Amino acid sequence: MKNTILLFILISSSIFAQEDLDTTSLNLMEDANSLILNYETLITIDSYNKMNTLVKKEILVFNEKGLSSLDAVEFYNKNTKVKDLEAIVYDTNGKQLEKFKKRDFKDVSAVSSGTMYSDDRLYYLEYTPRNYPVKVVYTSEKQTSNTAFIPSFRPIKMYKQSALKTSFSIINHSEAELRYHKNEFVDERIQEKITSNSYSFTAENLSAIKREPYSPSLRNFTPEIRFALSKFELEGVVGEASDWETFGQWQNDNLLTDVNQLPQATVQTIQNLVANLDSVEEKAEAIYRYVQENTRYISLQIGIGGWRPISAEVVDDTKYGDCKGLTNYTKSLLEVVGIESNYCVVQSGSEISDLQEDFASMQGNHVILNIPMENKEDIWLECTNQKMPFNFLGNFTDNRNVLAIGNSGSKIIKTPAYVEEDNHQFTKATIHIQDVNLKADLSITTQGTQYQSHYFLEDADYKRIERYYANYWSHLKRLNINEYQFNNNKKEVIFTENLKVDVQNYFKKYGNDLIFAVTPFNKISFGVSSKNERKNPFSIARGFVDEDEYVFVLNDTSANAIPENIEIISKFGTYKLEFSVNEVENTFVVKRYVKLNKNKYDKSEYSDFVEFLNQIEKHDQTKVSFQS
Repeated sequence: MKNTILLFILISSSIFAQEDLDTTSLNLMEDANSLILNYETLITIDSYNKMNTLVKKEILVFNEKGLSSLDAVEFYNKNTKVKDLEAIVYDTNGKQLEKFKKRDFKDVSAVSSGTMYSDDRLYYLEYTPRNYPVKVVYTSEKQTSNTAFIPSFRPIKMYKQSALKTSFSIINHSEAELRYHKNEFVDERIQEKITSNSYSFTAENLSAIKREPYSPSLRNFTPEIRFALSKFELEGVVGEASDWETFGQWQNDNLLTDVNQLPQATVQTIQNLVANLDSVEEKAEAIYRYVQENTRYISLQIGIGGWRPISAEVVDDTKYGDCKGLTNYTKSLLEVVGIESNYCVVQSGSEISDLQEDFASMQGNHVILNIPMENKEDIWLECTNQKMPFNFLGNFTDNRNVLAIGNSGSKIIKTPAYVEEDNHQFTKATIHIQDVNLKADLSITTQGTQYQSHYFLEDADYKRIERYYANYWSHLKRLNINEYQFNNNKKEVIFTENLKVDVQNYFKKYGNDLIFAVTPFNKISFGVSSKNERKNPFSIARGFVDEDEYVFVLNDTSANAIPENIEIISKFGTYKLEFSVNEVENTFVVKRYVKLNKNKYDKSEYSDFVEFLNQIEKHDQTKVSFQS
């Protein structure tokens, strides 16, 4: 890194001398793939349905990875127009290398090949410099009638990008109230100037952030200021909302009205399906299975900016839909048998991300279904997955705020959380010693989010299964999978793997002694280190519990010595390793227990956390000696 800084100091005298890069600027180059010299955003709202966004940014790009930090992409559709677009590239002497106008940008569909219908498109810059560093000056101007979505101010948008100066201004000429919300990480680094109709925020000298192990997403620990109009427009539909109740009511009235009609034949089919079922749970499960067996997911970005679902009747006829269409279809089928449910907007993803509870606005990227239950836990349905068990969300939408939109009102509620004991794995193996080879019958039982990581095996072919176990047990270099059988208990959300395996040369023979590691089938490699100073907080989004029981059949061997039991209890979790000899059954038994606690931690605790993980790895390598 020192050499890198020296290089930048040497070139800085010629590289944009007009920028007058001082010591502070040079320090900002540390750990950075790019440096924002200046980033200006000006948003002008002329009315509740007319918004103009002007962006100008000057970015110093140090390498290929920094090129993506330009974010030279502009989305548009029939209601959003790109009025101007330009990029100018300079070399280290300030000489202009390239100039791109709007016509030079690639113009492509904004959706993947898996999306059937969408009018959304985008412009993007396709350019790779011959040499680095370069400076890129990028400007864009867009105008839209869709004011439901107003860009937020995020001075730190990506890892390994620093900023000399970034500013964000909104001028509101409309009669609608402009609301704003600061997250908890907006601090003294953000300077603000607010008048009756304008908001201006500036941040300077922001150092680059390196991605570190167990870091939450940048959005979860960096500043963000959101904005929303109390009166807005989305694809020609006017809305007024300042709280979640009225916002949900607007969505219900404008997005979910007249989309629940079903053909009479389907109504009769559903009524017959549940005719002999009594409970809400039984009826809901039968309908959920019906949806899974009779529809498939396909992306459809249509209907009021992609927020209005296609009708239940269309889904019934075509047998496909996106998350909105399939969720609305399931909701409509439940209504046929008198079961009310809530259409829930959620910010999905494997990393937990909440809707901002105290700031009603257009948020979220997915929808799921909630069935309220009296005196019981609610039922939750992920309607886009044909394999997902009933009333199981998995780690895509767990433990986060969602906007529940129902016939009796709308409100923010929380999806179920999978705590440590829910995410459970139990591995049991009976192990036979055959000279220096290991032969084992074992079972692996998983639940919760650990179930989610295994149940795909049920439908996998042999090659994929073989690759999976070769990776899962990568420390076993000469592994053979001789037999396997899977049982997917969707009712209890338990997946069981029964296997017969052998591992050649697992035992090391020295004279009459056999030396081997006591935990053959569930070693965890965390791959973390505390040698560098931790700069950011860290978190365990979902904890888990692993339990293992290894029964070594002794036959003609005996243990030279039994290791001492190990127990480590920490704020981060618990680790136990226990040893015993069953003389009646002539076996050596190893029991292992690992619990990793869900929590958020300060960076000052990281070295202790790494030490806890290192202790687990160390004790997982415990070896014993048998005498033959």
